[in-house]
Amino acid sequence: MKKRMITAFLMFALLVLGVPGQAFADDDPLLSNATYHTEESDYIPGDCVLTATKMMIKRAAIMNGQSEWGDITNELLRPTATYEDGCLISDFRFVDEGLSYRVRYAEFSGSSDGERIEEFRQLLKEHPEGIVVHGEGAAETGTHGVLVVGVDGYQVYAVDATYNKGDFNKGIQKWQDTTMLDPWMVTQYWYIDEIVRTEPETKIKPIKELYFNILRRA
Repeated sequence: MKKRMITAFLMFALLVLGVPGQAFADDDPLLSNATYHTEESDYIPGDCVLTATKMMIKRAAIMNGQSEWGDITNELLRPTATYEDGCLISDFRFVDEGLSYRVRYAEFSGSSDGERIEEFRQLLKEHPEGIVVHGEGAAETGTHGVLVVGVDGYQVYAVDATYNKGDFNKGIQKWQDTTMLDPWMVTQYWYIDEIVRTEPETKIKPIKELYFNILRRA
C-alpha cells in the first residue's frame, strides 16, 4: 500500500510539473540531441568532418549568445569550408550573424591512448566548443572524424555524425559508443582559433545613383 502511494505521488508530481525526463537536457541546447542532428538531405557521403565542424561552430555560436545558430547547415558551410573534392580546408573563416569564426588545422603529437586523451583535455580547456578529430582507419567504418566535446578522467565524450543524421539522433555519446576505435588513431584536428565580431557591410551606391544625388545638390 505504501509503495502504491509513493508511486501515485511521483506520477502526480510529474503531471503537475509537466516535465519529461529529457526536458532538462533539452533546456540547454549544448546538451540537447536536436542540436547535433543533421537532416539526410543536408548530408553527402564523406561529410563526417564537415558535419563535425558545423556542430563545433554551432556550439561556439550558442556559447556566444547567438540566436540563429540553428540555421547553420552543411550546405551553408560547404562553399567556405571544403575543397571541390569535399575535404575540409586547413584554414578558413566562416561568417554568420555578425561573427567571424576562424577554423584551423593541426596535428596531434602523442602515440598512445593516454597521451591522446590528455591532448584532448588540454585543447578543450582552450576550446570548450569542442575539437574536430580525424584519422585514417580510425573508425569501424574506416577513415572518419567526430567532434570531441568533453573529457572526464579517461572518458572521452564525442558527437558522431553517423549516429546523428536521418533516423539517428544519439547526441553526445561516450567515445566507445561511437564508431571510433582507439583514441590514438586520430592524428589530426580542427579547432576554432578565434572569433571576432565583423563590422556591418557598407552598401556601395551605384554610380548612377551618386550622379543623380550630385545633380540634386547643384
